[in-house]
Amino acid sequence: MNKDIITIGDKNSADANLIWFHGYGSNNWGFEPFIKLLNLNLDGRLYIIMPNAPLMEGKRSWYPLPSEIDGKVIEDDAGMLESKKHIITSLCDHIDTDKKLFLGGFSQGAALSLSLGLNDDINCESIIAISGYVPSASSIDVKSNKKEIYIAHGSSDTTISLDTHTKSVSFLKDKGFNPTEFVDDCGHTISKGMIGNLTEWLYGKI
Repeated sequence: MNKDIITIGDKNSADANLIWFHGYGSNNWGFEPFIKLLNLNLDGRLYIIMPNAPLMEGKRSWYPLPSEIDGKVIEDDAGMLESKKHIITSLCDHIDTDKKLFLGGFSQGAALSLSLGLNDDINCESIIAISGYVPSASSIDVKSNKKEIYIAHGSSDTTISLDTHTKSVSFLKDKGFNPTEFVDDCGHTISKGMIGNLTEWLYGKI
């Protein structure tokens, strides 16, 4: 995994840590303005760790993308598991066990956050998933349904459909979670409405 990690906020004075994963084909720098604005809204109460995904076939990707065979989507469960092992190893020196830890991300990064958090691959207080989905759902082994989950999506998202989002929310509820859901009138992006809604949600969790 790429070792260039961006950090935002004051590690010593922050009340909680957030590990933020970018989306497929993007990088951590692309989310720096959003993360800085979010932390500004929260009066600097977060210390944010933003890693970069490794390059896979010329694009940054946290795990192997699903394939399609005869119209059926096939997820690479083994590839997901192996990818998560590398991610956890690269982040172990950045996780402060004395403070609350949030996992979050956008698109593929949101999917990764859900997989890591639901499986307790990384022990966290809460999960933030924007424009994502639950990946390799059949292989997820939920250890505890006490985690707080914030899941947001755009009603006009054509990259990851609203139907996929709805199925992910149903999966979480079936597993005993009570996720906070926010759907905004936007596409595959982080809207102003999402930033405001997420800020309010985080204020009650930090």
